Amino acid sequence: MKKFRGDTYKCRKFDDILGEYLCEFGTYQKRCYYLLCLMAILPASHAFAQVFLAAETEHWCYVPELDENECSLKNSVMFCQDMMKNHSIPLEESSNQCGSGLVYSNCERYDNKTYTNDTIKCNHGWIYDRSQYKSTVFQEFNLVCNRYYLGALSSSAHMAGLFIGAVGFGALSDRIGRLPTLMLSALCMAIPGTACAFSPNIQAYSIFRVFVGASQMGMFMVSFVLATELVGPSKRVFAGAVIEFYFSFGYMLLAFLAYFIRYWWILQLCLSIPATIFLLYWWIIPESPRWLIAVEKYEKAAAIIRKWAEVNKVTVPNSVYEELSEYNGYLKSKAACSSLDIIRLPNMRKKSLNLFYNWFTISLVYYGLSLNTSNLGGNDYLNAFMSGAVEIPAYTLSIFLPETRFGRRWSQSSTLILAGVACILTLFAPVCEMQWIGITLAMIGKFAVSAAFAIVYIFSAEIYPTPVRTIGMGLSSMCARIGGIIAPQMILIKTLWEPLPIIIFGATSILAGLVTLLLPETRHQKLPETLEEGEMFGK
Repeated sequence: MKKFRGDTYKCRKFDDILGEYLCEFGTYQKRCYYLLCLMAILPASHAFAQVFLAAETEHWCYVPELDENECSLKNSVMFCQDMMKNHSIPLEESSNQCGSGLVYSNCERYDNKTYTNDTIKCNHGWIYDRSQYKSTVFQEFNLVCNRYYLGALSSSAHMAGLFIGAVGFGALSDRIGRLPTLMLSALCMAIPGTACAFSPNIQAYSIFRVFVGASQMGMFMVSFVLATELVGPSKRVFAGAVIEFYFSFGYMLLAFLAYFIRYWWILQLCLSIPATIFLLYWWIIPESPRWLIAVEKYEKAAAIIRKWAEVNKVTVPNSVYEELSEYNGYLKSKAACSSLDIIRLPNMRKKSLNLFYNWFTISLVYYGLSLNTSNLGGNDYLNAFMSGAVEIPAYTLSIFLPETRFGRRWSQSSTLILAGVACILTLFAPVCEMQWIGITLAMIGKFAVSAAFAIVYIFSAEIYPTPVRTIGMGLSSMCARIGGIIAPQMILIKTLWEPLPIIIFGATSILAGLVTLLLPETRHQKLPETLEEGEMFGK
């Protein structure tokens, strides 16, 4: 039996096979990697689909008594609508940022039975402006007036699904394997996603959105893990970053599809049914050899490595396959660690709480800005497309900036502070006269927080010591999901005071950027391999 020297051998063994024999990013890996990258497109589209599926439109009370009134053919539809509103809908003070003024009420109408100016609540439903959106969840399920909060709850239900998916599919992939979990997540996206399009009410829609959110997280997370497990150490940063570009493409694809598909249920089907195509990966993509070795399935791991070598046109000595079982014997001898280990030690606890807040804030601001694109003014579809497009240079920046003198800590801090400042500055932008200023600031905020999202993955993995690295990343991801769940509720807070959500995004982001400076720099530092080293790191 070979002597193994700590976790350095644990990381080195399979990576040595890649580097010395299989190639770190050979033909076989490239083929599998880019196919896995395609799986990031649909999760991104579903992540922000609510912007278009449940888009808010102008609405007013339906008054059946006016159905008998007919406008002259010479009059426009807009003129007829205004004339009917004049007779049936009272005026009220506008709460729009563009200034005060009188607008038609959304939730009240004149009581025609009293022949006075007495008003009553809408008792026969609503009429919706369908000039832009022909059909939305907002319109179909009447998410207006006293039912307005249900729209935000359906978004939070989707975010809760992300939380469930992060925990459930993550654990499942460690138990049954990466590939079976990917297939299950694809089915979970296709079947409940399709059922979502035929929801009879907002309650059913919200329940199906939980499943869609879980599948979205499972598909992206597991494909990300499998893709990075197929490459060598020198290509891991590249592999982790490029798949994020496909996530951005999915966001831009959503804006493109939504522009041409104005019925929410058709758009939902177009985003869900294509997930079945990924079931073909069962016969194309291999299971992770790293996982197979870890669960003592040496013969399957060896078969994949042999096929790998054949496609890459290299030779792997038989001695390599013999060493796999010895290597796993070392892994089994390692004691398991629990989540309590990262909060038991005081310095580890401080760093962990700092990282938890970072993940929570980044997710809150990221999803808050993304789901708010329809409220920026201007063209909804262009705003959403730009929101996805700005992530591409952001992810590019996240590859190079942490490797400069800025390092991880200042890169993370500066991007978070920039995101917060951009959010705060939107409050002072002329909303009505020069909308492009507010939109530009929002895009700068989205750019900065997207870069922070990519950097925090690297930073966190380097701060946690090896025995609790996976546990720490998992808990951090759970904090991010909590931020995602809260983000849609900013819609409700906006009804109290419209600038309040942006103030919250800006303040929390700036604070996160400042507390990041309390964390140790990890660039060019030897990573902690034990809990003791993790406690001393940056102390």
